[in-house]
Amino acid sequence: MLEDPRLQMEERNIQHAIIGDVMTRLPEILQSLTKSRLSSLASVNQISGRSKMKKEELADALSAYLTDPEQLQSIVLVTDADEWALLETLIKEPSIQENALPFGQYSYFMERGLVFSFFNEGKLYVLMPEEIKSAASQIDLSELKQEHGSKQEAYEYIAAAAHLYGVIKLDKLVHILNSQHNEAMTEEELAKYAGEMIERGQDILLQDGILFNGLVANGADESKLAELTEDLDSKAFYVPEKEELLRYADQSYFEMTPQLAELQAFVLNNMCKDKELVEYLIDDVQLACTNKSSMQDLINEFENRKISFKTPVHAQRVISLLAEVYNNTRMWTNGGHTLVEMNAMEEGKDPKKGLVRLVEDNENVIAKVGRNEPCPCGSGLKYKKCHGK
Repeated sequence: MLEDPRLQMEERNIQHAIIGDVMTRLPEILQSLTKSRLSSLASVNQISGRSKMKKEELADALSAYLTDPEQLQSIVLVTDADEWALLETLIKEPSIQENALPFGQYSYFMERGLVFSFFNEGKLYVLMPEEIKSAASQIDLSELKQEHGSKQEAYEYIAAAAHLYGVIKLDKLVHILNSQHNEAMTEEELAKYAGEMIERGQDILLQDGILFNGLVANGADESKLAELTEDLDSKAFYVPEKEELLRYADQSYFEMTPQLAELQAFVLNNMCKDKELVEYLIDDVQLACTNKSSMQDLINEFENRKISFKTPVHAQRVISLLAEVYNNTRMWTNGGHTLVEMNAMEEGKDPKKGLVRLVEDNENVIAKVGRNEPCPCGSGLKYKKCHGK
């Protein structure tokens, strides 16, 4: 198995490349492909009648489709920022020669036949055929780039909303977007953009005017979905400033609260010196809280990584910190609000009601461990022989 990331990328690139002399003319490239590959390109581009076409007919149909400026425009409009930058380079340059070019940067174009790669004499070349460059020259790329940028921002709002809220009605998202965006957008436009994102493999679901995070919708039972979609019309959503909201378009982003930072510092100083392992722990603890998982599920995140509680005091302290993290994490069921914020919004409500309590409940939390399972304190004894006595 290859360990060097560059070698791994090079190997993947070679697997998808045409081995042999570099070709720059589209008809020549298409004729060199197998009928199976041509059929795949025709299917992705939804060329009608493709199932009955012979190899030569498929090549001709693809050539006509890919050199149509209108079709070309529709293909490139749904690219992301990195793909657009690569497109601009490929239009200007004869080719890109880089053996370790990340495959994900050009795979979308390759799947549709706008770009091809060749591996010749130990070098990888990625290029756009001359005929497609000619078609691109008939498009006002500066105007298209502006339209592309506007669409990209809509994509970011959709991705951010799915990440921050878990579930939200599309009309509510339109209201949020239009309150922070220069140009008004309709619900129909946003639904179209969400559909394009789903086609590109974005882990979201749009159903009956409701946008779901894929982590919520995939595998969730009916009761969980019902909980998340309950009172969506009247639910108050946490709406940060545009800059902060769009940070959530990055699916790895989360708000590093003081409570999470304190938990991370405690674990690093007292339980585990592996910084990367602890970072992954904090990431998963935060996600579990977002999804309103149980306290025992949070403890399991430690056990799954074999991060042991050194003493009963450590166990109690971690559980106390976890409770604070839980109370101050933005939750999908709360429209992105934390439990602390939800309580503050309800006038006359006991400020501690609805929050996860700390020390007084810790014994009960630990008691959820099976009597024959290892004790959370890390002693190595079964729970019944240690803190379960």
